[in-house]
Amino acid sequence: MQNISQKHAIKNKNEIAKIKKSLSITEDIFAVCIKHLKTGVEEIKIHDLIIKEMKKRKITHIAFDPIVAFGKNTSHIHHTPTKNKLKSGDIVMLDFGATYQGYCADMTRTFLYKANNKEKEKIVLRTRIAKDLVLKALHKGERNTKKLDKIARDYIYKYYSQKSFPHSLGHGVGTHIHEWPSISPREDTKLLPGMVVTIEPGIYLESKYGSRDEDMILIKKNSIEVLNKASFPLYIQ
Repeated sequence: MQNISQKHAIKNKNEIAKIKKSLSITEDIFAVCIKHLKTGVEEIKIHDLIIKEMKKRKITHIAFDPIVAFGKNTSHIHHTPTKNKLKSGDIVMLDFGATYQGYCADMTRTFLYKANNKEKEKIVLRTRIAKDLVLKALHKGERNTKKLDKIARDYIYKYYSQKSFPHSLGHGVGTHIHEWPSISPREDTKLLPGMVVTIEPGIYLESKYGSRDEDMILIKKNSIEVLNKASFPLYIQ
């Protein structure tokens, strides 16, 4: 018998439409943020911009306090924005989500600001590759949470230590930002049609920098739908 959290994990068409709307709003605000990423801007200023843009769109609740991190602060999974200023060569991490009619979005993107740096480029690209490998497996029909997590983890551990990826690969999203199921080494369950989950591999190098890339996925009977529609560049000039 399913418990309440398991029953709630299966979304109906109306709930899915609200989640899609919240994510669309989130992506619009991401585009605004990118235009404001200029040398010298503070993390907290971009954080405040996100809140302002939410209010402009009549979003009265945000899914969680926005994460804005520049440079070495990207090595912190849940960084609290500070007056740290953006400089050429920094990695930039943005993680936030709108809430539309009670339903949450959750999205993370990591960018490289201006100066080309091969090592930093590798960590961002490898995070994206880890995500793409999981999406490929989902498209092929893999639905086991533990196996999906292992796909990303096995790829990341080819290049970085096990400490570099300390969180789950993903989680359910709905009226709460974190819902059942967890896509992790500890959860051995099956994703079912109607579930909306995140896929968000991350790589964090202590005191150096980090990267996380997160999409929202709708599980269907014989396929999946990546709900994210906007594309963003690797480098912000």
